[in-house]
Amino acid sequence: MRTPYPILHGLLSGLLLIACGKTDDLTAGATESGGTTGATSDEPTTNDPSAGSVTSGQGCTPGQSSQCACTNGDPGAQVCAADGKSFEPCVCESSGTDSNGATMATTITTDPVTTGPDLTTTGPDSTTVPDTTGPDSTTVPDSTSGMGTCEDPGPEPNEVENDAIDLGDQGCMDQPANLTGVLNGDVDVDWFRFRGIDSMACGFNNPFVSEVLVASDAVRVCVFAECDQGTPAFMCPQGSQNDNSPDGRPGCCGMGNMAFMWNCMGSQNETADFYVRLDQAPADSCVDYSVDYSFAPMG
Repeated sequence: MRTPYPILHGLLSGLLLIACGKTDDLTAGATESGGTTGATSDEPTTNDPSAGSVTSGQGCTPGQSSQCACTNGDPGAQVCAADGKSFEPCVCESSGTDSNGATMATTITTDPVTTGPDLTTTGPDSTTVPDTTGPDSTTVPDSTSGMGTCEDPGPEPNEVENDAIDLGDQGCMDQPANLTGVLNGDVDVDWFRFRGIDSMACGFNNPFVSEVLVASDAVRVCVFAECDQGTPAFMCPQGSQNDNSPDGRPGCCGMGNMAFMWNCMGSQNETADFYVRLDQAPADSCVDYSVDYSFAPMG
């Protein structure tokens, strides 16, 4: 078998060096291991990790982080390059430079999850709840007609016929009595009732029922009747019209005073309950009213 030429060449070079006594004077460009300076090897060269090269002849894992020494003695960190052959420059947290003193573009930072801007409670993403007493707050008026508070000094509630305020008895010789109240716009209704008592004081004629209304604005007044005995009979005065209450009691309604002769047909007893209703005030208004009422003998 013939020996390849490169091996013979190496043997001859070694023999020449020994023969010439050059064991201590290496040929320029050669290394102690027999390689030539600057020659490229397939295996990575072992160097100081702080200088940015690999730590072993087997390379490193791309992305792997390793501790390194900084020039000021503090520990730093370096990451294996993408080719797996060397480490990136040592990054030092305190100085922002690599282990060779070169200024780095980035420094080691804390975890943004725990210290980042997204966790601040005073940043631009926070929402301010407006003060309920500020200019954006709205005061809801107490009135159902959109006005401010409309105070009714009279007893409440009395918006329906069954809740009519009981004013008591009114006899033929009694002085006219008075009721007062306030209507809160055109949606408000007030109900009252009094009992007219027939007696010898009324005489032999039918009694006269009278409602005298005084109000600060136009208000309708209605009077409905229910006899103890017999059927109510009366003629509504001029300027009013016959009407029935929600519960079916007959009566009269008008925009002014109400007065009529009273009779319970089929009975000598003219005693009856009279229901007085105030309504139809102007919209968005607060109307005070006063009513004098009586159950008097025909005079």
